[in-house]
Amino acid sequence: MSKAQTYLIISIVFALIVAIFAVQNTEKMAIYFLFWKIEQVSKVIIILASTAAGALVMLFLGFMWNYKKMKHIRALEVEIKELKKKTETVTTGEKAVAEQQQQVYP
Repeated sequence: MSKAQTYLIISIVFALIVAIFAVQNTEKMAIYFLFWKIEQVSKVIIILASTAAGALVMLFLGFMWNYKKMKHIRALEVEIKELKKKTETVTTGEKAVAEQQQQVYP
């Protein structure tokens, strides 16, 4: 089983657990947040909205991590190209010096 399949199965199990928990908590309640007050909101809505918000935050952080990783990889690839060019110039310079020495000291 691949790593992606394992993550998919874990995600499905977690979603199932959250869904069962939400369905079992159907009472209405009031929500207070800073200056807002919302009356008669089902716990199911609160639980599912909180879970979805958490998933979106994790998705965003995952995209940011991948972006930074790809940016770092591109920078390393540019550095590798520069080092290859330097290596080529050094080896061609060494060949030229060796040829000159052969011409001077046959």
